Parts: sequence; C-alpha cells; structure tokens
Amino acid sequence: MGLLYASELTDSSEWVLQNAQDILDSVKKAGGWAKIFPKGVPSWLHKLRNYFNTEPKSLRLVDKSVTDHWWHDIRSHGKMDSFVGKRALTGQVYFDEEIEVWYQMTAGGTIYHWGKDVKHPKLEAAYTQKIRGQEGTPVFKFVCPDGTGGSKETIIRNSYSRTTLGETNKGQLVVSRIVKEMKYQGSYNFSETAVMGLDEHEKRDVHPHHKDPVYIDPPDRFEPLSKRIFNEFVIVAAGGTAPKKP
Repeated sequence: MGLLYASELTDSSEWVLQNAQDILDSVKKAGGWAKIFPKGVPSWLHKLRNYFNTEPKSLRLVDKSVTDHWWHDIRSHGKMDSFVGKRALTGQVYFDEEIEVWYQMTAGGTIYHWGKDVKHPKLEAAYTQKIRGQEGTPVFKFVCPDGTGGSKETIIRNSYSRTTLGETNKGQLVVSRIVKEMKYQGSYNFSETAVMGLDEHEKRDVHPHHKDPVYIDPPDRFEPLSKRIFNEFVIVAAGGTAPKKP
C-alpha cells in the first residue's frame, strides 16, 4: 500500500494491510526505530517483531579482505569500543544467499538461546565465553543489521562443536539447523547492541522480552518481507487497534 509517515507508524491501525517491507522502508526513511519510538516500542509492536525477522537458508564465512570492510562498517557506529561492545561480536562475517551481511556473536551472547533459564546474566555469559567457548556451546548466534538501528537474528545449532559455522568461502546450508522453539529462537531487534548500544537494546528488546517472551511469528520464517501482510486479525491479536469502520 506504500510508505507511511512517522506519525502513521505509531498508529497500529495504519499498519493494517501493509506489508513488512514497506513498513521497514518507512522506518528507514523516518530515521529509524529509535527516532519513531524514543521511549520504547509499544506492546503490540513488540509482539509482532518477528514479522521483520527473515532468517538465512545458507551462510558463508567470508575472507579477511571482505571481513575487514564490514568490520569497519559496524565499528563506524561507535558502539564497538565500549566494554560490552568489545565482547559482543567475534569478528567473523558471513554472507547469506542474498549476500546480506551477518555477524557472528560471541558464545557469551548465546545464553538465552539454550539450556536452563538465565538467572545471573553477567556470570553466565562470562562462564560461557571463557570456560565453555564456542566449541562447547550448542548454538551459534548471528545478527544482521538492517539500516533501521535494528537487526535480524538467527540461532543455529552448533552440531559439530566448531568455533565457526564452516570453512572460509564454503557455503553452509543451515535451514535444518535453525532453532525454531519459541523460547530459544532468534528474534528481531529494534535496537541492535553493536549499532545502538546496550542501553537502547535493553530498552526496546531485552526489557519487553522479559515482560512478554511470546511473539506472533510469521507463517514462514524464510518468506520475503514484501509477502508478510499485517492483516487486521494479526494487528488485533497483538493488542493493536483495528481501523475505524466507515
């Protein structure tokens, strides 16, 4: 149906019959999620976050020259020099089948995606990072910034106890290894830590998740955003408002 203005993006009724790609393009044009929702995302939008989360079918670890370019790109946001930022990403960069860029997170960043409930985040992340290491961690976590301040995310089983998903420049089919359980699956981030910083990530992603960890997922996690329609039923089910009847 076309792009929305920033004022329309805050009104859930304006989303009815829009597709996720047009919404995302509208958000980019308006300056990003943080500018539209400076105090945090509303509960209906939090519930629908995964409508923006398309996951890869394959991933290929790229070589150093390509990695250096994209590592410079992610550092240009100025959030990678903080204490948390330095420990968020491993430095490995991957391309998916659409040549979109995915960054491998460190083992400590996976703790919410496997095992028992996390009770002591800092301690558990440090233990996983330093003692377990990626080889001893059952999943990989990858993020793909999308130009809105947010990012797509995928969790892939570490079936072979490796430090990377595969060898350099050799594509790995990951469809069957993507974690799909609601409790552990990847979810879209409205504020990616490496782009926006930890405080913004906690405001729009971590805190809302703790309040309500159950999302309304799209029917097909690999479907293009342009095919994902926010029909009236989905908006209302998420807690949004249906358009007024004429």
